[in-house]
Amino acid sequence: MTWRRSATGVMGVAAMAVMSLALGACSLAKSSEKPDGLALEIVAGGGTDAVAKTAADAKLTGYMRDLEVGRDGVVRLLTSENNRASIWVFQPGGAARRIQVDPSITTATQLAVADDGTMYVSHPVKRAGLVSKVDAAGKTTLIVGNGSLGFTADGGVATGPASRITGISVDRQGRLVYGELRFFDTANQNIGLVRRVEANGRVTTIAGRSVTLPEDDYSIGIVRSVNPPAGTMALDWSLPGMFQLRSLTTGDDGTIYFESDRGVLAVVPDGTIRAAARRRDRSSALVADRPFTREGDAADADPMFQEDAGITEDAGYVTLPVQYGRVDSPHSVPPAYRWTGQFSAGAQRIVDAAAKGAEGDELQNLLRIVRPDGSLTTAAWAVEGGAIRAGKLYVVISSGYRGEAVIGRFDLPK
Repeated sequence: MTWRRSATGVMGVAAMAVMSLALGACSLAKSSEKPDGLALEIVAGGGTDAVAKTAADAKLTGYMRDLEVGRDGVVRLLTSENNRASIWVFQPGGAARRIQVDPSITTATQLAVADDGTMYVSHPVKRAGLVSKVDAAGKTTLIVGNGSLGFTADGGVATGPASRITGISVDRQGRLVYGELRFFDTANQNIGLVRRVEANGRVTTIAGRSVTLPEDDYSIGIVRSVNPPAGTMALDWSLPGMFQLRSLTTGDDGTIYFESDRGVLAVVPDGTIRAAARRRDRSSALVADRPFTREGDAADADPMFQEDAGITEDAGYVTLPVQYGRVDSPHSVPPAYRWTGQFSAGAQRIVDAAAKGAEGDELQNLLRIVRPDGSLTTAAWAVEGGAIRAGKLYVVISSGYRGEAVIGRFDLPK
């Protein structure tokens, strides 16, 4: 079955022997290997206890907002349910703890964790953005914004007025980095900025320009924004569009990656900006029938991101949680993408429900990866986001809308 983004119109064909597909073909890219599934280890979930002390006993329910895996191997999952945010913390040894965030925060959208374990969540108040630090007891301290819609100029205190904030991260120096989408009413334009809270609590912009574009250039600028020329300084590059900056992550070398509109951009430590994934044209690389098949390169990604899942980066690999639309008959998860392993009864039920729920869906949730060599591949099917760390891929598998979930992991091929 041929797959493409539901919104892209005519689809291009990746010039790869392994793909060997033409536009409108009725099968996925074929390989000579026999499909055998992906061996999955369950990290957490499938249990019956909503406040479990062990990962295997944990019952994970609600909206799965964001998954973060620290450099220390600790797995954290941000969830939202019944107007309450929670952060599940799973230690490498299997211990679990559910932190219920201060009840004043009814909806949290993104989670960021510093190397020392300090946690932050972004949470909106109407159109205004806020970011709070969360301690081990769930108590919060406001770090960005004050609930008033507005804009704080560079050098101002971070707890001043703010516009829409969603994506957040923490750099290697422990400084909070966030994306702020500023709306200019008179021009009807959304312009994104990547900003940082310095040690003195003041704001510095590190990417984007806080100015509107000429009216005729705005829509063109959205498409152009995912492909900055080599050597472009991040502060000289405009980030127009309302789907900017929904997720941020920090690489080992200090590079800040963020979702753009139809791509991923990276601000490197020297202050320049480059594309990590983008759309080359009005098409995207076809999805192969086996995971980890080379499907194109980073310029063929054209990602339509899942709303409640973030990008991650580790050792040059960038994860892209995306949605794809089917173009022909109802579809089931290809055999090579199905999970295999020894699961508890509860985990098996959730894994089976996720596969069944994907059948016939017009939009499928996939996890694609840009590899260090710039190639594009698909790693997992029917997952609600994922993360990469130390040679392993972590995925969130859900039984359905606001259903139960498990966190699993599997080895990244060498």
